[in-house]
Order: sequence, then C-alpha cells, then structure tokens
Amino acid sequence: MDRTYLFAPPEEYPELQVLGAHWDGTSKRWYIGPDDPPARFSKWLSVEDDGGFNIVSSQAYVAIATIPCEQCRASMDVICIYCENGLVSDEPLIQFTVCNIWAMDAELTRQLLPWPTFRRLSSSDGEPGDFANHCPHCGTPQEDMFLHDEPDTPFFDIPHAATGSIKLIPLAGSILLSGNEHFAIE
Repeated sequence: MDRTYLFAPPEEYPELQVLGAHWDGTSKRWYIGPDDPPARFSKWLSVEDDGGFNIVSSQAYVAIATIPCEQCRASMDVICIYCENGLVSDEPLIQFTVCNIWAMDAELTRQLLPWPTFRRLSSSDGEPGDFANHCPHCGTPQEDMFLHDEPDTPFFDIPHAATGSIKLIPLAGSILLSGNEHFAIE
C-alpha cells in the first residue's frame, strides 16, 4: 500500500474527512493515497519548518518511559528523542534529549509512526504547535517540562537512569529536527 500519513490533532479530524482523507483503523491515523492531491492536505503533510533544522544526529534513539497521565493518572508510555551524540546549532554535544520539538524531517516523522500519541499540539491561532505526548486514555498533552527538567523526571538523565526504566529503540540513519536540547549537568 502506498500511503502518506497525515499529522493532525483529533479536533481537525472532521476537516480531514470532509477533504477526502482516509482513516486507517489499525494505526488510528488519517492518510492519503497516491491518487489524492497532496496540495489539499499540505497543512498536515509538512512537519518541517522553513528555517532548516537546528539538531542533527546519526546516533539517536526513541526513548520510552512509563508514567501516570498528568490529568487522569492512567499509566501511559511517553517518548522522547535521545541522542548519544550530535550537532546542536553546529556545536557538538553528547548524551542529550530533545524537547519542545517544533519540526522534524520526513524520515524521522516516518520512524515515529509507531507512536501516534506523540503528535502536534494545536494552538489557539490555528498555527501548528510543538509535538507532545498525549494520553491515550483522556487525550491530555503531557508537558515536556515534567518529562525532562527535574532529577525525578523520566528523561532528565537517560545515561544514569535506573536499569529498566527507559527503553531505547535505535533510529535509522541521520535524523534532522528542531527543538531544545536538554542534558544533565554533572
């Protein structure tokens, strides 16, 4: 099957349906096929920004941790991008996570398809917001600050995290994205 998946918050699903997007019940995502006009869906296709990317890494992972939802307290998996090394604004950096992601290249976007609850926030002005984990039970976005910024948060210091608390899945090739790097200061 030749499908191009779209990146839309749930409140925009009715608009996608009206425009003729297709629903994939298995992955619970909207997509367009090869005969659908991409221009009609450009708002949901592009996850890149116009200014290029500020982070590149060829040794990156999806880091997965389990937390209680900030709202409903149900247990849920959250993800972040962890880079063993990379360049941040052309400066080398090691062992860092990326939070407040606002853009990523198509290849990274494709590799993140298995985590549909990591998606863009909607802003009040209709512009796309940053990417965030969303609770699969109640839909509440999980604040990156509560995942990265304090010593007791899951992604604060991945290299020194308790054994088994973080699962790392390697990403293929070099990844390109824009966001804020976070690393523990020793």
